[in-house]
Amino acid sequence: MATVPTIVFDLDGTLIDSAPDLHAAAERMLKRLGRPGVTLAQVTGFIGNGVPKLVERCLAATGGVPEEGAGTALALFRSFYDADPVALTRPYPGVPAMLERLAEAGCRIGVCTNKPQGPAEAILAALSIGRHVGAVVGGDTLPVIKPDPAPLWLCFERLRAGTARLYVGDSETDAATAKAAGVPFALFSGGYRKTPAEAMGAAYVFGRFDELTRHVLAGVS
Repeated sequence: MATVPTIVFDLDGTLIDSAPDLHAAAERMLKRLGRPGVTLAQVTGFIGNGVPKLVERCLAATGGVPEEGAGTALALFRSFYDADPVALTRPYPGVPAMLERLAEAGCRIGVCTNKPQGPAEAILAALSIGRHVGAVVGGDTLPVIKPDPAPLWLCFERLRAGTARLYVGDSETDAATAKAAGVPFALFSGGYRKTPAEAMGAAYVFGRFDELTRHVLAGVS
């Protein structure tokens, strides 16, 4: 039998569709600042490089980032988003069953995200998909965020990963992180990427989570 892999997942756009709640928080922030709104499609395109960058992109799209910086806007966004991050957020279809089956097969499972660690853990718990997750590394866990490989390395370290490793994500940031970390990358094609799937350099591309489950378990049976 082959070695059971340790699998680390991105969160937003990979395990969960969080764009609607991020959009709602952005709309409230912009309204409080007296700015025009942004569309769900715009906010979806802003996801992937952490909350501060998302807020900066919202400001840039609605008149520009103030000379004094985005601190006020960032604080507003976090207060709105952190108050209820799962009003509209849901796991992608098949995610709970996938996590269950991979855990039953002995896979160690982690999450490495640019979302702050506290909200990430709260969302995993609220959506009942966190019980098989052995480590969460967020965008504020280290001084650097993805695509720097350090957060992904830390997540594997906390899971006491062996040599069989896989990183699963949906975006250009995730692909770059896996490459920098020297870890095979599986691409969820239904997330928030902007680049064609075939240009992402993934070892495996899937559109349904039962496909990922079969792919992983085929290698350990």
